[in-house]
Amino acid sequence: TVPYWDWERDDAEEQFSTPFRAKTFGTLQGTSGWPDYCVTDGVAAGWTASNDKCLWRQWGGAGFTGAMDMSAIITSNTDFAVFRPTFEGSPHASPHRFVSGHMGSGLSPDDPLFFVHHANVDRIWAL
Repeated sequence: TVPYWDWERDDAEEQFSTPFRAKTFGTLQGTSGWPDYCVTDGVAAGWTASNDKCLWRQWGGAGFTGAMDMSAIITSNTDFAVFRPTFEGSPHASPHRFVSGHMGSGLSPDDPLFFVHHANVDRIWAL
């Protein structure tokens, strides 16, 4: 079993999402950016990213797509050519934009949240 981050359950309460705890993937650090918001707790505490800087998160911005909206996107887009860009746009990209920092950049795989996020993306594709 691959763990996944079911972010559609956290819509409107993103900052309280289970991954953002000190004992899991680390708390959200704030809004002013590197180097002030390096991840200091959780599994990625003290990690150095591939750009030789600390792993950081600058949360804010877009919220997550909720379960009801996700269901509507899935059921109303039966054509793959329509579903794929719709899904990639908001539901997939929202956690990247919300967490920001490394997750909001081309270095998103440096953040362990990337993998539980994409496990959820894969789960949704399989529905």
